[in-house]
Amino acid sequence: RRSTRWFSKGIWLAESKKVKGVPSDLHSILHSNRSFAYIKLKRWGEAEEDCSKALALNPKNTKATYRRAMARFELGKLEGAKADVELVLKELPDPSSNKEAVELKGKIARAFAKKESDGAEPGQAAAAKPASAPAEGFRRMQIVEADESDEEEPAKPQSPGVAVATPEPFPDIKLAANVKGIEEAKTRANSLFAQGSLEECVRWFSKGIWLAESKKVKGVPSDLHSILHSNRSFAYIKLKRWGEAEGDCSKALALNPKNT
Repeated sequence: RRSTRWFSKGIWLAESKKVKGVPSDLHSILHSNRSFAYIKLKRWGEAEEDCSKALALNPKNTKATYRRAMARFELGKLEGAKADVELVLKELPDPSSNKEAVELKGKIARAFAKKESDGAEPGQAAAAKPASAPAEGFRRMQIVEADESDEEEPAKPQSPGVAVATPEPFPDIKLAANVKGIEEAKTRANSLFAQGSLEECVRWFSKGIWLAESKKVKGVPSDLHSILHSNRSFAYIKLKRWGEAEGDCSKALALNPKNT
């Protein structure tokens, strides 16, 4: 638990305006390693979210891909878990380095087979099952990764004074780089939520949040920023993505403690 506090402090500093020129590889590793701590704590939703952020910063972070596959498997998101583990196996074809990924792929395949035998649609997410003890191979991987977390490939030095922005998500969603653009994202997301398009509404809330937290827009009201997180949390609740819902609610309250 203490390690998550330290990783979180480092992430906050990397994402604040206090430090410029933070290498994206370093920022990615902070999220990836915190996700590993969340996995140890069986906080699967937060682990998945951290892995997604790590991969947005560095798509070649294979450890983050593997860890997200593990978290998604525990959350019952079999399609996503399968896609992630297959990507890991593609990037690590050597049998001596991918044993744990092969074992996880087998567990996912057995879960799919069980769903089909139970009459569920293939790929349909199930409620998260109680976490079981990790397989022996996964325990070995935990030890190795914990030892190697400080030995990941060093980030390339960047010119002093150059800030590294979080990569823009969902480039297909176009918004004006001003407060009105953020308001548009909120309005559109709320409309999609009312129509039952939950995944799409999450995309619009996420784009609005990214714009609010980027340096592209100044003077974003904290109440508006808080509402974006709060409303997205409700969409996550509907999707039963409990860890992400909790994370959004905490961020909403940090921005506006009176957001009841």
